[in-house]
Amino acid sequence: MNFSTFIKKATTVVKQIALVTCIFTFNQGLVGSEYIVNVASQSTLVNPGDNYVAYCNIPGQWALDIIQNLKVTWFHNGQALTSLCEFLSSHLTQKYSCKVLSPQQNNISLELTVLNVQKADAGNLTCKVYEKVKVGYQWVRDELVAIKSLPIQVREPIKSMTFRFVANKDEYLTVDNNEAIHQMEVLSGKYAPSCEAMGGMPKANIQIMMGDQMMQGKIMDIENKMGTKFVADATDFRGNSQINVTCTAEVEGLPNSEMQLTYRVVVRQRDPKFRCTNTSAAVNNKRHKITCEVYDVDGISCNNILWKRGDTGEDYMPGSYFNINIACTKVTESKIKTTLEILQVTAEYFKTPFMISVIYNDTLSHTKEFQLIIPEARDPKFRCTNTSAAVNNKRHKIT
Repeated sequence: MNFSTFIKKATTVVKQIALVTCIFTFNQGLVGSEYIVNVASQSTLVNPGDNYVAYCNIPGQWALDIIQNLKVTWFHNGQALTSLCEFLSSHLTQKYSCKVLSPQQNNISLELTVLNVQKADAGNLTCKVYEKVKVGYQWVRDELVAIKSLPIQVREPIKSMTFRFVANKDEYLTVDNNEAIHQMEVLSGKYAPSCEAMGGMPKANIQIMMGDQMMQGKIMDIENKMGTKFVADATDFRGNSQINVTCTAEVEGLPNSEMQLTYRVVVRQRDPKFRCTNTSAAVNNKRHKITCEVYDVDGISCNNILWKRGDTGEDYMPGSYFNINIACTKVTESKIKTTLEILQVTAEYFKTPFMISVIYNDTLSHTKEFQLIIPEARDPKFRCTNTSAAVNNKRHKIT
């Protein structure tokens, strides 16, 4: 609605005459006056595709006062759009709309709407108000009353994200190399995961969850304030456990802007250690037994033991096989004893060097392998000396 229409609907003919009379009296000379101008918007941030609404409010003035005494113009990034609420060019109506609001007769606002906001619309909306200065009935100049601006900030999604669990380790997750859940094995200790989100507008909110608990930490600006980094406080990760650690980043108010990267952190106490005995050589057609202790792993289990032949590549879990028995017993919570027994050693075992490995494999520990080489017992060889004939009633020695 333009101002002329507004006045016709809002006032009677008598009131219009009275107002014109007052304004006529007021402007007989060069009289200074003061005006209050306010600008406002529901939010300076807007999502792409949404509308941005701004208000230029001139309280304490009737509609006719504004028409007669003021020039009000909206600007968008320096381009003049309106005179009062009339657009300066018809094509501007494709991008903008304007209407007059009057919740009270002497409290007028010009509402400007930027339609279908895009990134290129970011910048400022400015309301400029000038007073028309007259001498007698003659307009002589415009005096600036107020310039009030509002920023337009268009929300933008996160452009890149990096999640690092171990600060001094050259391994990290990004949106490009991320699996649904990425497994990482670490030793027990204190760790301070960090997560970076770059390019969001406004800067992304970041949090790191350890299981269902939010980790405490600090937020830092990075790279000339173009991104945000969250560094969690150093936190204990105890051995023989696994837990998901997730970084979530989101641009507040922007739908579908949330991004997540997740580590499944497997914490092991320490690597398993091996102590094996193989004191004798394997003798053909005889039994041969090897005993190994695997220890220094909390919660150790015989289910994770595997023996492997080096010549054939065959694997043996605890149990009975052709010519081979595998046994395992748990000694303590951190030690097991396992044996490999060959029921009858044959020549085929030594066609190549006979190697046997004992392997401990667990998701909470690195796979560790201990390799043994079993020597073959060979028939003895003789070298004798008997250089002189035996003499009656004399000593005789053979070496």
